[in-house]
Amino acid sequence: MSKLKTIISAFFASCILFVGAAQAQVMWIDYSWRVEPQNEKKFVAAIEKFTQSETFSKFPGKMWFVVHTANGDNPTTHSFAVVYDKAEDFDANSAILANSEEFDRFRKALNASGDLLAEVVYTHVKGYGKHPKDTDTYQVSLMSVSNPAGYLGALDKLMQNDVMAGLPGGFDIWQVVAGGPPGASHIVVFANDSFAEGMNFNRQSASDPTYVRDFSALAEYRTILGTNWTRSPVKFGSSDLSSMR
Repeated sequence: MSKLKTIISAFFASCILFVGAAQAQVMWIDYSWRVEPQNEKKFVAAIEKFTQSETFSKFPGKMWFVVHTANGDNPTTHSFAVVYDKAEDFDANSAILANSEEFDRFRKALNASGDLLAEVVYTHVKGYGKHPKDTDTYQVSLMSVSNPAGYLGALDKLMQNDVMAGLPGGFDIWQVVAGGPPGASHIVVFANDSFAEGMNFNRQSASDPTYVRDFSALAEYRTILGTNWTRSPVKFGSSDLSSMR
């Protein structure tokens, strides 16, 4: 079985978790790649060609092409973040891809210029703040959450703090459904207009004792496993995620 078919089979299995849900749940499938600098142009060219194809014109979701700016010793250099409004959209797209020669050529071109390292499936839990519509700057924190309900309650309380009225951008909580590093249960994705904007807010907020108190309360429910900085220079579909909250 090819790596692509293995991925698709895993996605179908994950969709079973949401069958019969009263409300559609947004899915994010993340594909992590390692691309050597000398192969980056070929990798990007393959993306550009496929996104102009008839097959891609039927794509029902959103897709971000992501460049990993700072991620420690993680070998990932690039990734695709593919988001579907509901599992049925994923099912429909999987059926299209399974019989597409254009997609087959696309995956072969990617494999010729990079290495697929991991696939992770997430579902959306909750969002806070205002997601910038045109941002390409994201800070992603990987977490182990021991008490999800308690964690969301502490976040709700934090958002009531006066300091959070000045929050630039917004952030979204996602739950790991399949794949992901051992011990990771959730990720938090912060979206700002720039890295500097987010850093300045963090620095200024740290001087407010009530903010420090409410922020520190989160540690009772979650452990941060790591944080990455990424940029998304190319997007397909709207990057405004407010509709899924």
